[in-house]
Amino acid sequence: MIDCNSYFIITILCLQTLYNCIVSIIGQYIYGFFLRTYDDIPLNWTIITDDVSVTIKMFKLNQEQCVENTTDLSNSSAQAWAQQQSADLVFRATLWRAFPVIVITYLFGLYASRLNRRLVLVFSILGNSIHVLIYQAIIYKNLAEYWWYVAAFIAGLAGGTNILGIVINLVITESTEESERSSRFVCINAVTTALASIATFGIGYYIQWRGYTDLLWAAIALEILSIFVVILFLKPTNYPQSNDENTALLLPSSSSSSSSSSSSSSNNAHAIVKTYVLSRFYHCFGICEVFNFRHHSKNKSISIILIIVSYIFYLLALSSMSTLVWYLLGTPFCWTSKNLGQYSAVSLITTAIFSALGMKLLTYIGANDAIICSLSHICFFVYAFWISLAQYSWQLYLALLINPFSGYQGILTTPMIVKWLEVHERSDVFTLLTEINTIILAFGSSLFNWIYAQTVVHQKNFTLLFASGLCIIPIILNLCLFVINRHISNAQEINIVSEINTEPAALPLTNNILPQVVDIAYLIQLPRSRTDSFYTSHNDRSLTDSYGSTNHQTDTQIVV
Repeated sequence: MIDCNSYFIITILCLQTLYNCIVSIIGQYIYGFFLRTYDDIPLNWTIITDDVSVTIKMFKLNQEQCVENTTDLSNSSAQAWAQQQSADLVFRATLWRAFPVIVITYLFGLYASRLNRRLVLVFSILGNSIHVLIYQAIIYKNLAEYWWYVAAFIAGLAGGTNILGIVINLVITESTEESERSSRFVCINAVTTALASIATFGIGYYIQWRGYTDLLWAAIALEILSIFVVILFLKPTNYPQSNDENTALLLPSSSSSSSSSSSSSSNNAHAIVKTYVLSRFYHCFGICEVFNFRHHSKNKSISIILIIVSYIFYLLALSSMSTLVWYLLGTPFCWTSKNLGQYSAVSLITTAIFSALGMKLLTYIGANDAIICSLSHICFFVYAFWISLAQYSWQLYLALLINPFSGYQGILTTPMIVKWLEVHERSDVFTLLTEINTIILAFGSSLFNWIYAQTVVHQKNFTLLFASGLCIIPIILNLCLFVINRHISNAQEINIVSEINTEPAALPLTNNILPQVVDIAYLIQLPRSRTDSFYTSHNDRSLTDSYGSTNHQTDTQIVV
C-alpha cells in the first residue's frame, strides 16, 4: 500500500541515517586531536586543515606511533593519555546531553498526539544542525572546550533521534493498515540498515582521504534538506483525534471562538489546564501501579519485574560497549577510520542477516522467549569477553559471528511484557520502557566513558569485562521467568483437563489450545553499531515499532 507519506518516510529516514553515520565519527576526531597534542603542544582544536597532504600525513603519524607503542611500552603514555582525555570529554558532553533529552523525550511522549508534528520535526532537525555547526566552529575558530558541552546540550534540547523516531513511527503506524504494518517496518529497517552499512564503509575511506570537515558540512546539508522534506512532503494522517476538552485546549483555536471568549470561560479553561497538568504529574507515578501485587496476581507482577530488570541490565551492558571505539583505536589494534568503517559495515550486515535467521530457527524449534533471551545474554557474554582478550584484528571479526545473536533481549522485551498486560496498561508500560531506554543509554554511556578514562592506564579492557559480567544477572532472571511461565502453562493444562473430565460433551483437548503466535514485527530491529562512541545511533527501534503492532491485540491473549 502506497500512501501519501510513503516517500516522505523513506526519504527522511535515509537522510537521517546518513546524518547519524557522519556525526558518529566525532569521537575519532577527538581522539586524534588529543593524540597529536600530547607533547606539550598548545591545545588547538584546528588539527584538520584544508591541505589534504597534511591530513594524510597526520593519519600516518598517528598509526605509526600506535604501532610503535605495541613494541615499546615506554611510548604508550601518549596513547593512554589521549584515550583518557577523549573518554573524559565524551563523558562530560554526554552528561550535558542526557538531562535535556530525557525530559524532552518524556514530554513529547505525553503530548505526541496533540502537537504539530511538522513543527516538532523541524525544531529537532534544526537543533541537530546547530550542534554540528558548533563542531565546525570549534575546529575552524579554535573555541574553548566548553563549547563541546554547549553543542551536546543543544542536541539534547532538540531531542535528537528519540523525537524523530517517535514521530516517524507514529506516522508509519497511522498511515498503514494493521495487516501490512509489520512487513512495512521490516522493509524500512532493511533499507536503513543497508544504507548505514554502505555509509559507514565509505566514510572510513573518505576520512583518510579528505578529513572530517567536509563530512560535517555534508551533515549540515543533510539536515537542511531534511527540513525542506518535512515542510513540503509531510502530509497529515487521518487518525482519530480525541474530542475531550483537554485535547481541545492544546489545539489551535478558531478566531471566532477567541473573539467570543469571556472572563468566565477563561477561568474555566485555566482550571481545566491546571487539572490536566496535575493529572499528567500524577500519571508519572501511576505508571508504577502495574507492579502492585495488590492489584495483580503474584506471578504477573513478578514476571513484569523480571522482564524489566533483565532489560535494564541488557541496556547497561550495551552502554558499557560504548567505549569500544577507544579500545580499537589504541594498541594492539591501532585501527584507523578506514578500519572502523569496514568493521561497522560488516557488523551491520551480519547483524541484520543472522539475527533474523537465528530468531526464525529458535522459533521453529519452539524455544520460549525467556530461553531465547537467556541464550542471547550468553552470546553477549562470550562476545564481550572475547573482544576484551583479543589481540589481533581477525579475532575481532571472528567475534561478529556471535554478535548478531546478542541483542534478542532488546527485541523481545516488548512482546514478552505485552503478554502480561491489559490493553489499558500498555501505554503506561511503553512510556516506562521508553524512559528506561533513554535514561540508561544516556547516563550509561557517560558513566562507562568516565570509568574507561580512570582505568585505561592500568586495565583498558575493564569496561568490556564488566559488560560480560553484567550479562550473568539477566541470564538468571530469564531462567526464573521461564520457570514461572512453565508453571503457569502446566496449571492451565491441568485446568483444561479437569474441565474435560467434568464435561463429557466438550471438544478434544487439542482443539481447545491455541498455538503460540510470534509477531514478525519483533524479530528484526535496526542493528546498533557498537563502535559509535560519541553519538548514539537510532534508539532501539523495536520498542517504538511495537506501539503500532500491539495496539490491535485483545484481552483474550493467552499467556504462554
